[in-house]
Amino acid sequence: MHIFTTLDKESCCKAIEKEGVSRLSFVYHLKVRDIDDYNKWLNETEHSFSGKRLYRVKADPVAREGMLVDEILIDEFSSLQEGLNFLSAFGGALERFCVEHVILAIKPEPSIVFHMVKWISWLIRLFKGTTDKGTPSANWSAENIAVWPDDKQMEVARAQNLDETLFVYNLNKYKPVAEYRGFNEDSKNVSGKEAYDRYSKIAGFELLRRGAYPVYGGKPICLFGGHKDCMLAEHWDHFIFVRYPQRRNLLAMIESEEFHKGEVHRDAGLERVAIFMGKEA
Repeated sequence: MHIFTTLDKESCCKAIEKEGVSRLSFVYHLKVRDIDDYNKWLNETEHSFSGKRLYRVKADPVAREGMLVDEILIDEFSSLQEGLNFLSAFGGALERFCVEHVILAIKPEPSIVFHMVKWISWLIRLFKGTTDKGTPSANWSAENIAVWPDDKQMEVARAQNLDETLFVYNLNKYKPVAEYRGFNEDSKNVSGKEAYDRYSKIAGFELLRRGAYPVYGGKPICLFGGHKDCMLAEHWDHFIFVRYPQRRNLLAMIESEEFHKGEVHRDAGLERVAIFMGKEA
């Protein structure tokens, strides 16, 4: 899959049409210049072309690989044509009130998937749930910041209100073949996606027992806006958007012994990740 990094609507439309999507979503990464014009745009566009504004998140005030965003929006459209019509009608206006805007078009996963995950989370929490209290320790730090939040992101994340709901944005690029340190039989001919799935089984249980779970996700199709040096200008494989009831749930989870057992699989399977954290706007 090729990612387009300029506001080339014709090329982006062709890439979207080639995917043959029945539903289409746009994920906006916005650095806002004029908040009044932005709020007007939000009101004008919320229900345009039968679209749904699923999430609006205020990002933590910290850059990821030099990219600083104020807000992340996710809009979904029930048909390809509605999404393209929305883009034609309102996409250009972003230039007027944003210092930077980058839009990721994705093919969303079926909504039933996320309803099922939510139900499974409720079930696991009922029987195997855990409650995080107080201020978690701050010992965890990533060695490979290409696939984990960096130290500055974690410093800012820990300084926010721990009681507030947290959203974590993950845009993953998998290695063709997993790279495990200390080669063993179980890691022979394992793809990056398979290694990440091993991580997901371990980390996923720790999420679910805290009432956290993915609320949205899908396959990246194309990226437009921004500039050539934008850190999102890359081939990506999967978009995952996770909701935690409280920010402390994430901070406590990453300090847990069970979570640490899965880290090796994430390190082995991912080549890069774009990651942002934030609260509901």
